[in-house]
Amino acid sequence: MFDSRFRRGEGVAFPLRQYMRCREEFSSGLFHLVLLVAFTVVLGSFGRTLNGLFTRHGDSVNPAWRWVALAVLGLFILSVLRRILYKVTELRDLRHEMQALKEEMANSSD
Repeated sequence: MFDSRFRRGEGVAFPLRQYMRCREEFSSGLFHLVLLVAFTVVLGSFGRTLNGLFTRHGDSVNPAWRWVALAVLGLFILSVLRRILYKVTELRDLRHEMQALKEEMANSSD
């Protein structure tokens, strides 16, 4: 029904529109990366607390529970670290795309 201005790659301002969209995506991705890093720090802090809990109050508990709980938490931390790695790769690729769009805009203005 409505014709989108982003649908076709034509027009003089298309590289500029794409650059603005990439810049917005980059800033939101950077914020997401900061949140993931903060979440990793919180999980690490929780792991230390969990370890301290088992050290102080876990005398009557099977020691395997301590290692199981810490292993599960370690898997969560590894999962978040994997997401951080993917996000950094995505942001790096987006930055390269933004650089290419800047060069395209500079070449089209000449």
